[in-house]
Amino acid sequence: MFAYRSILREQARPAVVRESRRAPWLAVSVVCFGAFMGQLDASIVTITFPAMEHDFGVPVAAVQWVSLAYLLGLVAMLAPAGRLGDAAGRKLVYTWGFAVFSVASAACGLASSLGVLVGLRLLQATGAAMLQANSVALVTTSAPKARMRFALGIQAGAQAAGLALGPTLGGLLTATAGWRAVYWVNVPVGVVAVIAGRYLLPRTRQFSRPGRFDGPGTALLVTWTTALLLALSAVSGLSLPPGLAALLVVLALGSLVAFARREIRTAHPLIPVWLLRSRPLALGLAGAGCGYLALFGPLVLIPQVLARGPGSAARTGLLLSALPLGFGLAALLGDLVLPRGWEDRRRGLAGALLACAAMAAATVIPLTQATVVPLLAVGGAGLGIFVPANNTVIMRSVDDSSASLVGGLVSMARGIGTTLGISLMALAWHLGSHSYQAGNPGYSGTEQARPAFGLLAAAAATAAAIAVATREKARGQPFGPGEATRQVQSTESGIAQEQAGQEQAGQEQIGPELAGLVSRLRRAMRRAARAADPATELSVAQLELLSCITEHPGIRPSQLARMLRLAPSSVATLLGGLQSAGYVTRTPGADSAGDRRTVSLDLSEAGTEAVTRWHRVNEDIIQAALAELPHRERAALRDAAPALRDLTASIDAQAD
Repeated sequence: MFAYRSILREQARPAVVRESRRAPWLAVSVVCFGAFMGQLDASIVTITFPAMEHDFGVPVAAVQWVSLAYLLGLVAMLAPAGRLGDAAGRKLVYTWGFAVFSVASAACGLASSLGVLVGLRLLQATGAAMLQANSVALVTTSAPKARMRFALGIQAGAQAAGLALGPTLGGLLTATAGWRAVYWVNVPVGVVAVIAGRYLLPRTRQFSRPGRFDGPGTALLVTWTTALLLALSAVSGLSLPPGLAALLVVLALGSLVAFARREIRTAHPLIPVWLLRSRPLALGLAGAGCGYLALFGPLVLIPQVLARGPGSAARTGLLLSALPLGFGLAALLGDLVLPRGWEDRRRGLAGALLACAAMAAATVIPLTQATVVPLLAVGGAGLGIFVPANNTVIMRSVDDSSASLVGGLVSMARGIGTTLGISLMALAWHLGSHSYQAGNPGYSGTEQARPAFGLLAAAAATAAAIAVATREKARGQPFGPGEATRQVQSTESGIAQEQAGQEQAGQEQIGPELAGLVSRLRRAMRRAARAADPATELSVAQLELLSCITEHPGIRPSQLARMLRLAPSSVATLLGGLQSAGYVTRTPGADSAGDRRTVSLDLSEAGTEAVTRWHRVNEDIIQAALAELPHRERAALRDAAPALRDLTASIDAQAD
């Protein structure tokens, strides 16, 4: 029983880690293990294609499915893994993802045939999905809110390091120990990461209700993506029966339509359609797909242009490192170089335009060893600015309870972009070959690559357009009379002055009414929650106190009293009962010397379970009440959700 509890439940970090000022950054460092491994695996495998062609006796059109099967499995499993992380615990799912990924990597190194290897890559993709779906969420819920973009930049830098090391390490391992060694390299990193995750990652504090797994939706997703990629492979030169390619196109379109209808109508969709109604989130995900298409495309394309002659694979791998190195440096140092006043929207636009310029230049400049490095470095730097800014916009568009789910969508967009990067580069290279070979028998690889780089420039330009269209939510203090006066004074337009006055007047009218409505809603929720869960032995005051400790682990009793606006003696009485019942633990401060006022409070396992159950009861009540509302009123509440989210943030800021 103890073993079951220890491996299927999140374990608390040691007190010395939890109370350290560096605790958030220790958690970010663990996430960087997963970011590094995922991108290392994505870039290292492409170097092994020629060796696997020789060992298995198959063409490259078949070998490329070692990568495509992994990416398809990753895309299909990201959303379920994100839901599982939000419901069961991100730390738990993340560490288990490392274990699955490492075991599958070792098995891939022992694969006896190409079919077995492709199947094991699907298992490896399952572990990778458990990592990637929860990595962004762990960063955003661990790092201080003011440093979120910097933390995401560190994660992007770890991804870039994996991408940078992949081609070079893959070439060296393949040349010395064989292609199987590229899978074994994941094993020691995975073992270290599992141990580090156990002791450095924080437990999940906000859970969401576990939704049902959308099996039909997953099947439709895999069907239309696989059919589409097979059709693209057929156009790119894969030998298939003449009528099969057309059938695959029809199957892909039909499955896509059926998938969209399924996701809209089902109560438990694989992709949360209600979240995609948020414009910043939907645009940000599209931008993520375009950004990673532009990032991964050159890793497939450049070896085709420059890999000629003996020793070319190792040399090309070194040249390719310029792209992810530029990406990583820009992701890590972007905050130091760019003006502090630039919001994420402007940063994303600048980075995407820089990447677009580099890809467009590659369509006219001859591609040699001397020109490829600066072009890739500039393109990577642009994407290193764009991706963290774009991811910050995405993650700020939702609250923490859906962080893993949205993180899974980010990783899904990254997987789709990477998959299209492989397929579309092969297609563009194939079309370029036919075009230039027919008109010029002495064509060069540069000429053949021009359509592909044109496609990459178009993807980066689309990302720039998305950055322009994205309107990031304003965050800060609530809009008050003093702020209104300052805005009126600084506005030159008479129309803008009139609108500001109307907003202030509207706020004065709605303030008392909204305050009374919130108060009545709070009382109604208390009565309904107590009626829905009469078996609980805790009072509402005790449950709210536990909820406050959940949001502020390590809080002191005096701070808790001020936050709840209760007398210290009342808080002491409530805490005494909770501690006696085993819901709360007290940790003496380092300088307490027996002083009970300096102890810090945390929840025991029983306390965490009580709070989780209380939150789910409240969520059930709200869901049931919403279901009884007319459609028009539900739509009005949905439209008001961003304003309500900002109101909640303002109230939290005043309480803190």
